[in-house]
Amino acid sequence: MVDVVLFAWGHTLATWALDDEPREATRRLGSTTHALLEALRKRGLSLGVVSNASDPPALLRGELAESGIAERIDYAVFSSEVGRRKPGAEIFERALEALGVRAEAALFVGDRLYEDVRGASELGMTTVQALWFRADDHPDGVEPDYQAFTQMDVLNVVRRLNGE
Repeated sequence: MVDVVLFAWGHTLATWALDDEPREATRRLGSTTHALLEALRKRGLSLGVVSNASDPPALLRGELAESGIAERIDYAVFSSEVGRRKPGAEIFERALEALGVRAEAALFVGDRLYEDVRGASELGMTTVQALWFRADDHPDGVEPDYQAFTQMDVLNVVRRLNGE
């Protein structure tokens, strides 16, 4: 049974893209990001973001707000405020504690086998490797419990785990 779904912020909910004017990198949401978060929310799940972003937390929270993610999640934590990066347990534990859930009741969705999948797995979370942006194959990573080829595949994993 899954009570919480945590996402890596990077290539899981948004990707970097170059704008034409000016030529600066900006984040662009996946086409189904809002729909996925809303479908998970309708199931009564708590949602969060666990990110290795090193930018100031205020700037990152601003990105979440501007993208419409902030209003669709319950909690976000960034390595720049914890002082530790994934796969370190501290950043994951901060999110779990804030959301009041044990690791065994959490699903973590991330694209990186070492930072995301290994870190979450070592704490006892069920893991999903997000493959819609790229297929990471880090030699020190671990195999995920599930793979998702589209964002909406995450919803299918939740349905399966929750017996729908």
